[in-house]
Amino acid sequence: MITARVHIGVDVGKDWLDVCYPDGKKEHIKNIKSCRTKLIAKAAKLGAIVSFEATGPYEEPLADECLAKNVRAVRLDAWGTRRYAESQGRLEKTDAIDCEMIRDYAASLKDEKLHFIKARSEAHKRLKKAVSARKNYKKARALIYNQLENNPDADMKRSITQLLEKVDKQIAKLEAACDAAIESDERMRDLSRRFQEVKCVGPCLARDVLAYCPDIGEFNSKSIAKMCGDAPIDHESCTIKKKAKPKRGRSDLKKALYMAAVSGSRTNHILRGIYQRLIANGKPRKVALTAVARHIAILLNYIAKYPDFKPAQDPKDIAKASKPKRSRGRPRKTA
Repeated sequence: MITARVHIGVDVGKDWLDVCYPDGKKEHIKNIKSCRTKLIAKAAKLGAIVSFEATGPYEEPLADECLAKNVRAVRLDAWGTRRYAESQGRLEKTDAIDCEMIRDYAASLKDEKLHFIKARSEAHKRLKKAVSARKNYKKARALIYNQLENNPDADMKRSITQLLEKVDKQIAKLEAACDAAIESDERMRDLSRRFQEVKCVGPCLARDVLAYCPDIGEFNSKSIAKMCGDAPIDHESCTIKKKAKPKRGRSDLKKALYMAAVSGSRTNHILRGIYQRLIANGKPRKVALTAVARHIAILLNYIAKYPDFKPAQDPKDIAKASKPKRSRGRPRKTA
């Protein structure tokens, strides 16, 4: 006998949780441990799945506590929840409405579309926080650096330069923290090493992939491309036929893959051929680079999926490595 899934919808805020139970009853409770414990106990008693949207750091305590109590929890896409609410005629947006729509949207999804919360290692949590902090420091550095260009005041320039040096030191510390987190986890250490065997994939992309896509290796080619925001999405209806364009995806991962594609289109012998072929067929450069980024995402997923897989090496690099190294300087004359 197949039993229907039962969901509890939770709209997570910084200070409050709005909860909608399966019977329609709603609660407005504080986002503190004691209140979350009572909520999880009710979910365990009902055999319900706790459903909530991705809100950055605010839902993480609830997710971790659900895992600790063996209560299933699902993280939903906020965009999908909003579109579902509009399809039900709920154009208003309040916390009380949102928790109800989260519950109904989760219940409407098929089992394979539910992304259940999985336990993550402490190393991955440290890596994700360090990568996120580094991203914010890089944004701050760009804002500070832009003040130097048209600033005629010598004292101000000196002050900005000193501030940039401090920011650079903090970025270096965060990068060291990222590398330490990767080295402390066997799976992440192995994947990082194997990812960087691909020419054009460096430490920054390896960190971003491991932080923002810990499930790398569990996707197929289409789903990994969509998740990275590099898959062309069809838009056709009756006589309307628009160009297929990438939509949505994880923005941080998409940016990192694009920069790797710029490098790969010049240095990687396979990706360079793909890029040049698309340009020769009349494709715009950004479209060709997006296609190269998609190939990189698929390749990294394939590397993570099959541990025995080795990416193809450039014949020029192989030939260069096989040549004997020349000793520096002139040989000493012997009598």
